Amino acid sequence: MLRWILPAILSGLAALLACLPMRWAAGWILPENIERLAPELVMQGTIWHGSVVGLPLFGTANLDIAPLSRLVKFETGMSGNYLSGSLSPSRAENIDFRMDFATIPFTDGRLQGLRGNLSAKISEIQIAGQSCQTATGTARTDVLQRNGGTMQWTGPELTGPIRCEEGALVADLSGRDAQQSVSALLRLSPDRTYRADIKVETIRVEADAVLPLFGFSRSGQSFVLTEQGKWR
Repeated sequence: MLRWILPAILSGLAALLACLPMRWAAGWILPENIERLAPELVMQGTIWHGSVVGLPLFGTANLDIAPLSRLVKFETGMSGNYLSGSLSPSRAENIDFRMDFATIPFTDGRLQGLRGNLSAKISEIQIAGQSCQTATGTARTDVLQRNGGTMQWTGPELTGPIRCEEGALVADLSGRDAQQSVSALLRLSPDRTYRADIKVETIRVEADAVLPLFGFSRSGQSFVLTEQGKWR
């Protein structure tokens, strides 16, 4: 009889695991505190194949999950925005991120109506708790090039490396053209705060009239802007 009971038990366990809801295993597969950070997300499917519904600006993410290795591969996209990669409690890999500024519901009137894109490719991020330990990647944005009509001023494309610094994810972007150079240091911290330090060196005559309207102040031969707040 045992030879019949044991296969039945094993097949029953396999069926149970195959149908185990993803939400039950989310705390094991995904990084710590995922539900506290994003309680509005709806998790569907099983711990092997599932989806997360309700991602702001991205919609639904499709997931392929390896529970034993605590690894999830994800892909999501909507309205020009895209995000894919793999994630475990201590690491993110092969991240491909694209964001269309026109889809972001800015509440700051200075930023409403902006056109352009922000993209990033990150080969690896090492995570401890919620803190960024190491990261290797690059980012770029053409937002300064594409809003001459809105801003009455244009700037260069910005590109630069992505790294970790004191637990925060940092993008160090810069660019220049014939008349000006721009640097932007963007910082996302694990306490859900952000900081952007931007510096513009330019000889364009319209800069004194335009850049202060966007919060810049003159510092010697440069214009500087610091913005900070909550990113969530």
